[in-house]
Amino acid sequence: MSGWLINPLRLGLSAPEFAAKDAAPVTAIRLPIGRQLALYGTLVFGNVASSFLDSYRAGQSWRPDVLSLVFAFIVGLVLLPGAIDTQKMNGEKEELVQFATVFTYGIGWQTLLSSAIRAAAGS
Repeated sequence: MSGWLINPLRLGLSAPEFAAKDAAPVTAIRLPIGRQLALYGTLVFGNVASSFLDSYRAGQSWRPDVLSLVFAFIVGLVLLPGAIDTQKMNGEKEELVQFATVFTYGIGWQTLLSSAIRAAAGS
């Protein structure tokens, strides 16, 4: 018996040594420009959907104006690097998961910002 039942976390045992020659070379993962634009569109759509959901919850009619759409595009540019970080969008995950993550970034920023403003105002 290897002792797994007695010490399943292998506490107190030393880690195996690996040589540098065993390590795989690190290569940068680059997203194609088409994928980046599609993710940017998803992010902007999440921004617009966030304002729609806020209006819906307040019981008001939703009428997007040009200023809010321009603001959504600008916020999309700011959020894009964090939303498509290469650690999250490495091409090994399913596309639906990638787009859902970016859409959530788009919806979540406005809620986070309004909560921070309320907390800073003390109300």
